[in-house]
Amino acid sequence: MVGRARRRVYMFRRLGGVGRVPAPRHGRTPRPGTVRDTGSVKRILLVLLAGVLMAGCSSTAGDSATPTEVPPCDPGPPGTREVQVGNRSFLLHVPTDFRNPSPAVFTFHGRGSNAQQQLLLTGFEQVSEEGRFLVVAPNARNGRWDFTGGDNEYLRQVGAAIPCADPTRVYASGISMGSAMTFALACAPERKFAAFGGVALTLFERPCQTTPPAPIIYFHGTKDEVVPFRGGQPEGEDIKLPAVPVAMQEWADHNGCTQDATDEVGNDVTLREWTQCQANADVEYYRVRGGGHTWPGASPFIADAIEPRLGKTTQTVDASRLMWEFFEGYTLPAS
Repeated sequence: MVGRARRRVYMFRRLGGVGRVPAPRHGRTPRPGTVRDTGSVKRILLVLLAGVLMAGCSSTAGDSATPTEVPPCDPGPPGTREVQVGNRSFLLHVPTDFRNPSPAVFTFHGRGSNAQQQLLLTGFEQVSEEGRFLVVAPNARNGRWDFTGGDNEYLRQVGAAIPCADPTRVYASGISMGSAMTFALACAPERKFAAFGGVALTLFERPCQTTPPAPIIYFHGTKDEVVPFRGGQPEGEDIKLPAVPVAMQEWADHNGCTQDATDEVGNDVTLREWTQCQANADVEYYRVRGGGHTWPGASPFIADAIEPRLGKTTQTVDASRLMWEFFEGYTLPAS
């Protein structure tokens, strides 16, 4: 019942602004540019074997801080800025009403795109202002994530450069090749993210079977012609992916979920939600009828611009806000 009520809240938010920050679900600790893009999906298997590991996010709060005594921390001026790490960089958004220590949401762009386009596509900067969390948008080299291990050190450096972050409340999200990166992180042998959100590419491979349950929220359009909803060969790739419902069922089985329900969220969106899972690692899967290789809830201006190449963008749900609401329910154990 809590999940159904929550979805109705977000339906109204799309029409009339933002409401309250939702309450924790299921008794958990308080939670707390799309471009034509398949990426080299074949190489995702390598990262699942090797693991893409991040260093714990930096926080000047210090290891000795207690819940009632958190040392001050200055994340820098509010807004979005470029942060240099080695010979590469990433974009960091600091909300105006900053909290210390802060949750952080990583958002990985698709192949051929970049961090700035990803922020425009997802609208995570605005959601950050409402939810009071940091947004981290890494930049792939030459528009492609390296699943052979070439991005490992870069991601470690990014994690270490995030100011005032709560290392127990870091979350991963992405679209297409960036969603592949997100699922690779969900399958990494050492878990550095508390929950995961993907759009337009999902998979579950054998290396994932030995990892802990992973809380996942996922969106996919049935008319996606880049990464087909029904499975098969992605555009420009020589591998075959399972159908989206099959992959999501595999995640639910992996998480040990014992209950599932299906709701019609709107005329074009169906939610299947698996609950009563091990470690409370629920799985939410949004099927967008007629949706393309697009980010649900992207601004109408962007949606209209990319429709001729990538298909329709639903406005029934907002993937970024739903992801943040889902993320809020999860934390990693304190190290």
